Amino acid sequence: MEIGISTAIFYPEVLTEDAVKLLSRKGFKVFEVFANSFFEFTEDYALKLRSIMNEEDVRIRSVHTVSSAFEPYLFDAYERRKDDFFRIYQDFLKFAKILGAEAYTFHGLVKRPHKNMTFKDIVYVYEKMVYEANVQGIALAQENVSWCLSGDLEYLRRLKDSVKGPLKYTLDVKQAVKAGRSPYEYLDVYGEDLMNLHLNDHDTINSCLLPGSGNFDFTELFRRVESLGYKGPGIIEVYKENYDTLDDLVESMRYLERLTP
Repeated sequence: MEIGISTAIFYPEVLTEDAVKLLSRKGFKVFEVFANSFFEFTEDYALKLRSIMNEEDVRIRSVHTVSSAFEPYLFDAYERRKDDFFRIYQDFLKFAKILGAEAYTFHGLVKRPHKNMTFKDIVYVYEKMVYEANVQGIALAQENVSWCLSGDLEYLRRLKDSVKGPLKYTLDVKQAVKAGRSPYEYLDVYGEDLMNLHLNDHDTINSCLLPGSGNFDFTELFRRVESLGYKGPGIIEVYKENYDTLDDLVESMRYLERLTP
């Protein structure tokens, strides 16, 4: 398994394009790009970022974005607003396609946006999103997020059973820990539809640490995802306070590389 990293590890101190440059020059070759503003959804910015990728000889495996700023509105009760944000979603898929990304990491709903929304309505939106993503050659990869509906295992099971089309999934270890669950409970739901993997460590006190700084058994995780046929990278995703220097990130990458199959 190739070990990559998310540009989100610098938020909010470093611009996305500068994050790619800094990390690539430290030896990282595969990325999840976190677009931190609507400015970064644009075609012009995507072309600029792709040029930097080519110069640095790196690739973007997945994309993420300011989820809480627009994803809940994809399910809004007001049709015009919902349509507006679906167009924004389409723009972001085009951004991802320009970068050559294979997956869009999706948080989704924090809660049901209005009292009349049924689970059937939620499924309908997901099916529209999955279809539109596939038109662009992108997989919609629902992430388990502790503070969203997707932190609930039953909600994820219902999505998996109900959504027609190839809905995929992102496993985030720290978000499983924050939800009081084992990451393997989420893997049991995802199965062979696992599309993306966020790597972070933890201990009995801290829910998120740089891989190698806690007590999580990454060897077992890698064995489990390999048994599911997962062929993608492992993406280091931690918070700014979880490391001190760029060399800490490199050391974490080397640690994980020693454990990979």
